[in-house]
Amino acid sequence: MTVSGEGEYRKLESTNGPDVLKKADGSLLGFLSVDYLVPVVGDEYRVKATPSLRVRAEANTSSSVLMELPDGTEVTVSGEGPFRKLERVNQYVHFNSLEGAPEPLADRIVVLDQPIPIKAGDLIGHIGEYQGGNAEHPEKKLHLEVFSADHVEPFIEASRAWTHRLPAASKTWLKFSKGTAVVTHQERFNATQPPTLSAAGTPSDADLRVPKSLIDGLPADKKIVVTAAPDRSACNWYRLDGLFHDENGVLLDGWVREEVGVTPWFGPWSWEGYDVVFNYDSPRQTLASFFRAVGRFSQEQLERYGNLADKSDEGRMKNRLYDIIDRDRDGVVTAEELQAAIALPAHAQSLSQLVIHYESEWRHEPYKWDALDDVLGHSGSTPLLNWVAEKERIKEISWWNEVAPEVGLPVDGRVYHLHPVGLVNHLFISVQGVLNCKKCGAMINLTRGFFEDICGNAVNPEFISAMVGASRSMFNKYGVNSCVQITHLLAQAKKETGGFVSFRESLNYSRRTYTADKLYKLSPTVINAGFSRVGLRFVSKEEKLKWIDENFLGNDAAYGVHCYGSTEQPGKDFRGRGLIHLTHYETYKKCAKETGLKIDVMPELLESDFAVAIETALWFWQGKNIALIAEDTSLSENAAVIAVTRPINVGLAGLPERQQYKRDITPIFFHHFETECTKNV
Repeated sequence: MTVSGEGEYRKLESTNGPDVLKKADGSLLGFLSVDYLVPVVGDEYRVKATPSLRVRAEANTSSSVLMELPDGTEVTVSGEGPFRKLERVNQYVHFNSLEGAPEPLADRIVVLDQPIPIKAGDLIGHIGEYQGGNAEHPEKKLHLEVFSADHVEPFIEASRAWTHRLPAASKTWLKFSKGTAVVTHQERFNATQPPTLSAAGTPSDADLRVPKSLIDGLPADKKIVVTAAPDRSACNWYRLDGLFHDENGVLLDGWVREEVGVTPWFGPWSWEGYDVVFNYDSPRQTLASFFRAVGRFSQEQLERYGNLADKSDEGRMKNRLYDIIDRDRDGVVTAEELQAAIALPAHAQSLSQLVIHYESEWRHEPYKWDALDDVLGHSGSTPLLNWVAEKERIKEISWWNEVAPEVGLPVDGRVYHLHPVGLVNHLFISVQGVLNCKKCGAMINLTRGFFEDICGNAVNPEFISAMVGASRSMFNKYGVNSCVQITHLLAQAKKETGGFVSFRESLNYSRRTYTADKLYKLSPTVINAGFSRVGLRFVSKEEKLKWIDENFLGNDAAYGVHCYGSTEQPGKDFRGRGLIHLTHYETYKKCAKETGLKIDVMPELLESDFAVAIETALWFWQGKNIALIAEDTSLSENAAVIAVTRPINVGLAGLPERQQYKRDITPIFFHHFETECTKNV
């Protein structure tokens, strides 16, 4: 952010007002009554209203209220008349709570006198602009290298020995070997007629390790348990579509069998599938191999440098890669073959588990690069100026020799390179069960059993599957990562959805219960906003009530479009929907922009797609900073529920039920999960 001025609080310059008032283009919504504005200078005014001044959606007193500005707020407005268009709201921040953000200095290597420990979640840098492509529109990219200077092979072997002492519960990866039968799904398959190995199917063409979290998250109709009998062993069938592939690289859909006690389970510390490869290729050999593969050599050059290319191609690293990628076995790995390989989960997994021991490219030794001169055709008599410039650039950006002695890296630059995403996936999903409470550090694996205990029999099993999946992919993303937050979130969601069964607010106000006057008094703001939007005017309140009586009572659809419609999406209504009900088009639109979910054009996704309903609730939770409220240890349980409810429902509707749900869910949570937060949740 950018600020200006002096003193304890500084003016915020990098925004023109609160997010709740912003349109997609950054300009502000709203109008202010000039009667409550005191001129300052030009178009700037100060609000003079006790306690606050309402920001209206339109330039009249009957339009909906977007928010309220406290007395003394500085604003900029435009236009003439009794209502002025809001252009800016001055905001201020506490200066001593800000950290300076200096611009990075390019072309410098900085070695810290004292290393800084980095904790999970700490900010370590920003995505930079990559200048190697389109100079006019550079892409934002991150270059991340993960390597270890220690002896990785002995560590892996020690881990494999140690893992035998771990409990069976630590085995969280199920291995299906190459040749596993993938049985094509048939409609008749169920618990009484499970698949059989004799049914139509295709053998898989590679080993694949599947995390327990994925299997646990499968819906009931994709898991079949076969108990042991005198003529058969116990087994489990899982329908795993799009994970295995055949010998032609075609993804397979169907059922695979786990033979209980035979199909192996592994823990992450077994490092199953990991392969340490020592690569001794020199840059000269690698370049010769590349030039030969892409046809850059003449016949004379092939004869001269062919032996260099052979040494590279016959090395263990190349052979390992060819096994995975080079499907036509022509000795050349093409970009198309690489793309095809990583599109297959088994091959992508195998590639991510390669650990390559090699000299870092960031260690600069002139002889390594000078050795490429003759392969490139560079000499004193026939200089390649681009290559001369490139060698100078390599020298300037290399940092190993400068940094290694200061931080204890090997001076020879030889380290083990590991695939960062593969490594995190291997350890994080398996060991941590996706969630770790940031307060007590406990591992929280939100299982189907837990959700079934708090949901009841009326809840759709697919919703429970979606919740299990979200807890393993979305909760951390949106910062819902503490015991107390989870219990609060579930209590609020249970009330919002009527027990996790209704993801759409009902607007069907029947004549048996409501009159036009009673309905109008229930929601005058949204009803009048609808009249304003469509340009309806009434000469009397009686005429307005008559119109309401004829059009709204018992008419859910008409009421929804009128009160929660939008000129940008005619015919659609943006009523409360989702796990925590989102309401109003501007909220849907903001959520769509920040999550990528198309709910601004398809609001019905919030009620038909459980994953969307859940993610939007997590987005809302994060955007309203409810985590800080839920984790406030100074509040009693009931007071905490009140504080958490207010950003969700400002009128505290259904508060007793929200408090009761919190009391109900908390002991169930601690029955399933042993954590140190017991006293504080």
